[in-house]
Amino acid sequence: MSHSPLFAALTENIRLIYRQSIDADKAIDELRQQDMAKFSAIFDEQQGFKTKANRFTPYAEELGNDLVALQQAESDDVPTLVQPLVAKIEIQLQLLQVFKSNLKSKPKK
Repeated sequence: MSHSPLFAALTENIRLIYRQSIDADKAIDELRQQDMAKFSAIFDEQQGFKTKANRFTPYAEELGNDLVALQQAESDDVPTLVQPLVAKIEIQLQLLQVFKSNLKSKPKK
């Protein structure tokens, strides 16, 4: 069984996350200049990420690395191995959306 459609969908989602992460990181930089955004990590191990960073792009890079590992896995293992990756994609997309929404609702100074 070919997993090409699955890999293509995962790749597209990770590309979207990466682009949104770049924009979110710019906003985080601006917030830090205003002495805001004082968090040390966006996600923790409970959400499945090994990365610990105060920006979004390192987490997007982890997703890319996970996808490469998944593509190199045995075909029979893919259905099991894909679940943690999908969960991380979902949580990062959700948080990026919330972050973007919160930025829009804040008045500009």
